[in-house]
Formats: sequence, C-alpha cells, structure tokens
Amino acid sequence: MLSTGFSPLAGLRAAALGAAMAVLAACAGPTGGAGSDGVAVDANAPVRVALLVPYGSGDPGREQIARSLENAARLAQADLRNATIDLAVYPSAGTSAGGQAAAEQAVAEGAKILVGPLFSTETAGAQPVAARAGLNVLSFSNNSQVAGANVYILGTSFENTADRLVAYGLSHGLRSFGVAYPAGLEGEAARDAVTAAISARGATLAGTEAYNLSVEGIQAAAGPAAAALSGAGAQAVILTDGPSGGLAFISEGLRANGLTAAQFLGMQRWDVSAEALAVPALQGGAFAAPDPNLVAAFNGRYRTAYGESPHELAGIAYDGIAAVGALIAQARSQGGSPFSTQRLTQPSGFAGVNGAFRFSSNGRIQRNLAMIEVRNGQAVVAERAARSFDAVGF
Repeated sequence: MLSTGFSPLAGLRAAALGAAMAVLAACAGPTGGAGSDGVAVDANAPVRVALLVPYGSGDPGREQIARSLENAARLAQADLRNATIDLAVYPSAGTSAGGQAAAEQAVAEGAKILVGPLFSTETAGAQPVAARAGLNVLSFSNNSQVAGANVYILGTSFENTADRLVAYGLSHGLRSFGVAYPAGLEGEAARDAVTAAISARGATLAGTEAYNLSVEGIQAAAGPAAAALSGAGAQAVILTDGPSGGLAFISEGLRANGLTAAQFLGMQRWDVSAEALAVPALQGGAFAAPDPNLVAAFNGRYRTAYGESPHELAGIAYDGIAAVGALIAQARSQGGSPFSTQRLTQPSGFAGVNGAFRFSSNGRIQRNLAMIEVRNGQAVVAERAARSFDAVGF
C-alpha cells in the first residue's frame, strides 16, 4: 500500500457481476430525500464524466496503470443500467501540474464530475480547479490527507485497513496490540492509522517499534522490539511492511528473538508473494484484503474483454464509474443532483468489484474487507467481507 500515491480491495458469478456492480448496495434512497446541493445535471441525457489517469508521465509502469484504469472504467461504462455517461479521458501525467491541467480541460469541456486522478499530488492539483467549478472528485488515491472538501478517495486507506485489523483482533479476544513498522513517512502514516484505530476501538496499545528498512537495520531492531512488545503483553502485532519490503525479515526476526505468542496481522497483502506466504513466522497470521472471489470475478471479466490481466488497481476505476452510474440512475428516479453530498455519502453505500464501500462526509472511504489467514503456505479466507453496511459501524 502506498500512502502517498494510491493504493494499492464472494461468490458472484462473472456473468452477473456487471449488473451487480452498477446498482447501489441498498436500493433505498438517501435519508431525507433527493440531494440538491450538487452541480445541476440532466440525468436523462448523457452525463459528461471526466476520467483522469496518468498518461503522459513518460514512465512505462504508469502508462500501463493508466491503460488498465481506462479499460476498467470503460468496462464499467458498458455495464451501466438506467444511466448513460459520456466518458472523456484526460492525461494527468502523475504530477500536480498535470492534475491541474487535466481538471481545467475537463471543466472547460463540460464535465459534471471527475473520476481520478491516481496520485495524491495529481489530486491536489485537480481539487481547487474542480472546487471552483462546483464539481466533486472521486480520486483513486488512498491518501486520506487529500480527502475532504470536494474530494472523495476510492483507494483503500491505511485508516480503513487498520480499523479492520483491530476489529478482527478484538473479535478473537486480542485486546493488546503492538505495531512494527519501517522508519519513514509511509511507515509512520501506517503506524498512526493503527494507533488511532486502537484508541477508537477501545483496545490497548502495547507499543510501537520502528526499524530501518535494511537487513542490518532489521537485525539490529528485532531483538529490542521483540523484548519490548513481549514485556508489554502484546497479544497481536500489526506489521505495516509488505512482501516487497522487509516483511519476511521483521516477522522472522521478532519470532527468533522471543515474540512467540503474539499473532501477526498485516496492513498489506501478503498473498501477492508466494515466498511471503511460505515464511514460517507468518503461518497463522492474517491480513486484510478485498474479497478474493469478487476480485477473481472482475479479473476474469477484464481478461475476457482485453486479453490481458488488469493491474491490481484497476478495480477502483470500475468502482468509481459504477458509483457514478448508480447515482445518475438514482437521480433519474428521484430527482435532484446525482452528485450531491447527501447522495455521495448515503449510508447504504455502493457495490464494488473490491467489495461494498461508502464515503464519509470528510471524503474518506470505508470499504468492507475480508480477513485472509496464512495456513500451510496458502492464503485462506478466515472472515468474508461484509456484503452491506447493515451491521457495520461508521
């Protein structure tokens, strides 16, 4: 999970997925009637929707992400029911200036809502332009610092994941949590999200332990960290690192230095690496992730449509366009602006290919996540993601 850029979300059949994703998670309208504070939109005519993706960056990896996001958005557009959108793609180049320029062009060409851009820097560039035009932005970023005002983030945030992990631990009788994280801005942001979730859930913080992200740094920190967390009675330790970083080394180091009883919980997906799933120290641990069955169904549809696998971020573009379509369909039947604050933040939320999600009034996302446990080197669903928000607090 990249805190400054994006984020890196059971059982739906692929053939039925498109229709399911194009409707609201609950059919009831938002409490209090139709929203009227959004930009005026004729919901019975094609609605201009701007898609901001990082074309033009000159980086092959970002170009591939941009293509995957656009493809997923067009797949969602084809799946819409009772709504028609005019989808226009604007290159945002991966920079603040690119985000600003893309937003300016989108506004000039009549866009009614912006979906994207991907990076928080791009989003910061696009936000004031959209705000002056009275438009909302559904950013692909997972950085909560850019959420708020007219920006709603679609990427799964550290805060969202941390809350899921703490709730899972508490439901399994674990009340004392430690945090092990790599030093630096991203690690500290993840740590802060975990400590906030622990406080909000009424759990106990056993301690936070940082390490320099190198073999030598982890070796130096593992002994003192294990002693401190064991001494504080940590029943669970949340590891904010991922397979491409120091996850294997820190988990093995903590176990080797005596932290044997605490369960490991992961902020990032461990199943992206077969090597990580085979690490002895991670057996019995668990991490939060979108429902694998939903993700697999979407990936299958994408491969059928485009002859290649999607980037792991593609699903959030699908979700953004599907949500826009659902809001337009709702406005057609109930009146009012489809993109009002009231509609965007309705408690029922939206169905998504990465699970049910909804926006808070501060622009942050709550996405229902599954808990995946590592058993004998395999990732196994321990708790499915809730399919709605009926029994989920916000």
